Amino acid sequence: MDILRIKQISSGVYELTPDVGSAFFLRDVYLSLDKSRQLVIRMTSRLDVQQETLDAETGEDILHAAVVYSCEKAAMSYLARAEQSRAGLTRKLLAKSIDKYVIAQSLDYLESVGYLDDYRFAGAWLRNRSIDHAEGRTRLAAELASRGVGREAVKKALDEFFDEVDIVEVCKKAVKKLERKKVPREKWYASLTRSGFSHSVIKQVLQV
Repeated sequence: MDILRIKQISSGVYELTPDVGSAFFLRDVYLSLDKSRQLVIRMTSRLDVQQETLDAETGEDILHAAVVYSCEKAAMSYLARAEQSRAGLTRKLLAKSIDKYVIAQSLDYLESVGYLDDYRFAGAWLRNRSIDHAEGRTRLAAELASRGVGREAVKKALDEFFDEVDIVEVCKKAVKKLERKKVPREKWYASLTRSGFSHSVIKQVLQV
């Protein structure tokens, strides 16, 4: 591969113009070879066009970095719409037939700069979930775990959520839903248990 020009377009991101075909982009952190990074620095600093021929190893490294950057852009298109968990975002990118190693590299970078955060996703998910659902801690923890959120992030998000939300009031809300659905009272305890409320909270709300 021959490269005619390399231009920096933003922090860490470069546009490369080959002698054949369209220009493409990469992020320098995805380069694994020193000689690839040196090439980018050398060609970016030039004011004139001076074609360079890449050896096979450098060419492969450059193209791989471009593929990972393309995956990063695809990931960011999802993150721009809503918070994502790493596991959920991985599934979406795999569905686009992107290699799992490429996905891992791009998501590692997005986590390192704070664009992707399972704890932040868990907090947003809990707030949205609470709009239409009245559930206790164990049910919410199970739901987050099923979405691939790690235990530490789940615990931290739930601790913060229930610092702001009264679990007893949430349980009372669940009871009101059971009343509206005309669920027999003798089934309330079991239903609330399945919804993730602790026995102590259920007993307090039902006064049993």
